[in-house]
Amino acid sequence: MIEVEAKIHINGPEEFREKASKLGKYIGKEDKLDDYYTLENIKEFPQKSLRVRKRNNIYEVNFKNKINYIKGVHAKNEEEFQVTDISPFLNLIHEFGFKRWLRKEKTSEIYEIKKDFHIEINNVKNLGWFLEVEYLADKRHIGQARSSVLKIIKELGIDKKDIIEEGYTKMLWGENKLGI
Repeated sequence: MIEVEAKIHINGPEEFREKASKLGKYIGKEDKLDDYYTLENIKEFPQKSLRVRKRNNIYEVNFKNKINYIKGVHAKNEEEFQVTDISPFLNLIHEFGFKRWLRKEKTSEIYEIKKDFHIEINNVKNLGWFLEVEYLADKRHIGQARSSVLKIIKELGIDKKDIIEEGYTKMLWGENKLGI
């Protein structure tokens, strides 16, 4: 799937909870603990890494490859699979030379607009509050998904100029708040 998303730093969740609930159905809150691993020298920000996310005693391994960034909206190819017993997987990637370089802790309040299209109000440890609008689409529908994301951003009362390009990992790296 292709992840099409925009992210905005917000002062707090209050004003967006009501707006998000008018656009989508509240489906719950999730705590996400993400560890990032790379083969690269971790004295510099890695160009490629994989994420291991712990969520509800299931581990999701994820790799994203940037397709483009247009009009404030990212499109990334996303490969993901689940692992129930993480220890053998971590042993394997360590044997191949992967090193953990960053930990991210995030609590997400999720509002589903429709299947594979949602709003998240996120509190990221050491970074603060963010709002994300994310659409999972197939490659043929990236343009349509991007337009849908921008439409929701507008309906939330957010100006396109407030969309930020930088990802959480880059922000944590820049703040030197790696959590490891």
